[in-house]
Amino acid sequence: MIARTPELSEAVFGLFQDLVRRRTGFVMTPSHRPRLESRLLADARAAGSFYQLYAERRDLASSHPAFGRILDAAVNGETYFFRDPDGLAAFSLEIVPERLLSGGADGSLLIWSAGCATGEEPYTLAMLLGERGVLGTRPVHIRGSDLSPDNIRRARLGVYGLHSLRSTTIERRDQHFVQAEGGRLAVHPDLRRIVDFDTRPILEEPKDGIAYDVIVCRNVLIYLDEDARRRSAELFAARLKPGGYLLLGPSDALAAAATPLTLVRLEHDVAYRK
Repeated sequence: MIARTPELSEAVFGLFQDLVRRRTGFVMTPSHRPRLESRLLADARAAGSFYQLYAERRDLASSHPAFGRILDAAVNGETYFFRDPDGLAAFSLEIVPERLLSGGADGSLLIWSAGCATGEEPYTLAMLLGERGVLGTRPVHIRGSDLSPDNIRRARLGVYGLHSLRSTTIERRDQHFVQAEGGRLAVHPDLRRIVDFDTRPILEEPKDGIAYDVIVCRNVLIYLDEDARRRSAELFAARLKPGGYLLLGPSDALAAAATPLTLVRLEHDVAYRK
């Protein structure tokens, strides 16, 4: 007798939608249903059905690997190096020099890339700091976080195909990468040493954690529900050092309007300052 292939019904998909939204604020639309079904098919077959899979995992901690498989299936974090040139110019040419002066000669520079997907953004920030001559002159730490364990696994590997480097010049490829297997490129070890990654939804971040000089969260909040956007913006405001900057994407900027942060118009972009 051939076992019947489980199908993800609209009703059970709705249960997964609600579960992910409550845990992370991330809003899955009907367009996510085929992706969720294909990614979790083997798990559903092992559980007996998609509903049984949901019942097995709904009470697991967000950090549990089995729950992480749901988040991996729900999220599609497509990005690339040196994306958003205006924001990067503001970071490199305006914000970083100011924060270096504020921190003094021996002060550390702490940066958080929230919703970093597969790591291209935090590594790009590290490359810009290298080009500005900041690395080696003072302690620098860049943190990348994402709710998808698979995204973070790939970010930690630091190995990328040419699609991720489509906006990276040949000069920068030669400067910041080394050759890897299969014609891929690996981020230079000197840059990887200052970038750490962890898996955590923004909504599960503590408000009294490490304070950062710069928080970058570009084009992430747009995928969250309204309450999650508000709570995320409040969290970012709490986790900035005095005078620190929050860089959001154009579609995310309204989320910070109700926080104590001040909108600052820079030469290359706009940002929020504490």
